[in-house]
Amino acid sequence: MVAALATHSPIASSLWHEPNDLTFVDADDTLNVVHYSAPSQSRPGDANITVLDVLTGATHCNCHAAECGHRCWHQELAQAAWDGHPARTLAARYSDDQLQAAGSKAAHMCRWARHRRFRVLPLDQLVLLAARCEYRRRNPVAAEMAALAA
Repeated sequence: MVAALATHSPIASSLWHEPNDLTFVDADDTLNVVHYSAPSQSRPGDANITVLDVLTGATHCNCHAAECGHRCWHQELAQAAWDGHPARTLAARYSDDQLQAAGSKAAHMCRWARHRRFRVLPLDQLVLLAARCEYRRRNPVAAEMAALAA
């Protein structure tokens, strides 16, 4: 029974892994997602890519387990990896005014770059997502109202 649990249970396999086993790849403020990678054990030389929607918590992974319809350790630990990301922890330490200023500046920079047809700086996207997440954590009613309006 334990062997079967270890091969099919994300909880059992996540006991062997930690959020730091996922490597942050990038953030996309337009889709509200972050991407993580981890070396594939079933396909040596390849990387598994895990996508986390930071607003809903939904995940997607391209690993063998996920392709077979199982929830993998990558998906189980993606939220914890995002919560432990330095930009996310920094946003959590901001005062409300600092959080508002950081989020507004990052949103302005992203809009400005897109308007000018420049490439948006990855750091601006990352700061904006971290600020959005922290704002929603601090203001769950406002976040719910924004979700209903969309």
